[in-house]
Amino acid sequence: MKFLYKIFGALLLGLLVSTFANAQHRYSEAEVQDLIENAPSSADYPQASAVILLSQKILTIHKDGSSTLDEHLLIKILKHRGKQKYGDQKRKYNTDSDSIQVIRAVTHKPGGKVVAVEPKAINDITPLELTSASVYTNIQEKVISFPALSPNTVMELKLRKVSEAPKDSADRHYWGMVGFQTNDPILRKEFVLIVPKDQDANFAFLHKEVQPEQTTFGDDRYVYNWRVEKSPQIITEPNMPPFEDFIPLLVFSSEKKWPTVGKWLGAKFFKHVVVTDSIRKKAIDLAKGSQSEDEKIRKIFLFVAQKIRNVYLQLGLAGYEPHDADSVLINRYGDTRDKSVLLVALLKAVGVTAYPAFVNAEPLPLIKSVPTPKQFDQIYVAVPRKNGDTLWLDPFADDTRYPYFIGGQGNTSLVVAPEKSFLWKVKEFPPEYNFSNNQLNCQLNKDGSVKTEITSRLNGYFDMRARSSLKHQTPKEIQQYFLKMANALGEGSREISHNLSNLKNLVEPAVIHQVVKTPDLGIVEGNMMIFRVPRVPYGFVHNPFFPSLEKRKFDFEIGSTMKIVLKGDITLPQGFKVAYVPETFSKESSYGTWKIHFSTDASGKIHYNYSYSLKKMRVPISDYPEFKKIFDDFSRPQNRLILLEKAGIKK
Repeated sequence: MKFLYKIFGALLLGLLVSTFANAQHRYSEAEVQDLIENAPSSADYPQASAVILLSQKILTIHKDGSSTLDEHLLIKILKHRGKQKYGDQKRKYNTDSDSIQVIRAVTHKPGGKVVAVEPKAINDITPLELTSASVYTNIQEKVISFPALSPNTVMELKLRKVSEAPKDSADRHYWGMVGFQTNDPILRKEFVLIVPKDQDANFAFLHKEVQPEQTTFGDDRYVYNWRVEKSPQIITEPNMPPFEDFIPLLVFSSEKKWPTVGKWLGAKFFKHVVVTDSIRKKAIDLAKGSQSEDEKIRKIFLFVAQKIRNVYLQLGLAGYEPHDADSVLINRYGDTRDKSVLLVALLKAVGVTAYPAFVNAEPLPLIKSVPTPKQFDQIYVAVPRKNGDTLWLDPFADDTRYPYFIGGQGNTSLVVAPEKSFLWKVKEFPPEYNFSNNQLNCQLNKDGSVKTEITSRLNGYFDMRARSSLKHQTPKEIQQYFLKMANALGEGSREISHNLSNLKNLVEPAVIHQVVKTPDLGIVEGNMMIFRVPRVPYGFVHNPFFPSLEKRKFDFEIGSTMKIVLKGDITLPQGFKVAYVPETFSKESSYGTWKIHFSTDASGKIHYNYSYSLKKMRVPISDYPEFKKIFDDFSRPQNRLILLEKAGIKK
């Protein structure tokens, strides 16, 4: 019977859609053919994999809260990688409320031949990331595989997504975000929004002056049409900001105030924060033996972060209402909604107040004028402390030392409490917290062989990078890793020993110690020895970027504040003395400080210290040349060069 109701609803909505067909332009077959015949070639866009001739979406919101999204896509393939990129069109949807109909799916070949997608090439599958998470089986992915794609062919797709009217009138709202530029050129992109007058749209169009074509359709509808033509492709650069930070971007919502959005989210969330017997028992067991409330919080958080498996499901795709906390406890897995509701419930069971905090993990400012949860992609848990601070907990942070998290630092979040909600800035960790402290001592021998002792102590950002790299490795894989790192110091290296702290313990810091002996690391030439201070071989102790480009089109995204130190002692071989060490280097800018210092003691031992601290996470284009020059000067090869000479030799 439910199936028949769905069919009837779809037919009814189809009639409604046809009623509003004249409210916006729909492209005819003749117009499509004209776009294809006049399409540019690969010579016009030599760096593009394809050119998007047309991307049109028409979202119709009906008075009962149901909606219809019509999509028309026309893409010309320019290179073989365009076939790989666009050949399988995928759309995720929630089968509890949505259905997707493929209206037209064809490949236009040169010469006018049209090849239709066969029915067997249109499938609904469970997304790979959800195959072992049965509670999310309502999320499906429709995959349309296009035939006969090759350079100079054009794929055409028409889809219709129908979303049922919500049962609760409180759920009758709409919101969304639409980008108008990507890493392939777009000749024409349109987004049409049709809404009832009593649910008129609140919107902002960012990074480009685009005003909608607004029309009134009948007595009860508004039609907004945003159109952007000839959007150039984005040629990506290393360490560039997210696309949403600079592309033409539409954000729209039926809501006008953040408290309204917060109240709705709170009603969805807190009814599932129920302290059942199983939740209470688990919370008490976890907190047993704790000497303080902070210890209780830590133990409960570590259980949720490490023992409840992460399921990466896009926030909002399955709605914003989580499952019951005790169900998540039983299932032992959850998405960002479910892990946060379990954490809040377990903390509540031991008397700790905690709230869900909706956060965007990307470094993007909140558009405060358009209240919508579409601006967030994760749910953290905010725990108010007695000293006035807020403890921010990411339930997905299973590879970071407690209580660190990487995403969303400094962003504005929406903290939702049962009685109210408010916008609140997420904690930002200072550079001193994100440290990579490395001691590298070298003992040189007369023949140029060197015994190197490395100790790396990591925290925050670098601790997270180390755990992500090594935490899940087997003992044999760890052994192979350290052998490889020993060899990275120099050919023929022999590892003497290594030690790695327990990275599965998210309370203790990440510490690495390794001793290696390497032949010919010092180069002996006559009475001289040339030696370069080695780099620590572990990639995760270094920052993952370098400002290599001479010029940039986009700001330089650092990703984290940080402080990196490499220091150590160099013991000279008997009979040698220092002839040259690098000069002292010191630079300071609004983005950080860079220092190099060498000294010697009475015994002739060399002491060295390289350090730099970065206190901002983004460098604007205007400041990039200065930033790059400092890094280039700091990283010059001569800053690692040491010359030794045999003592007693007259020049």
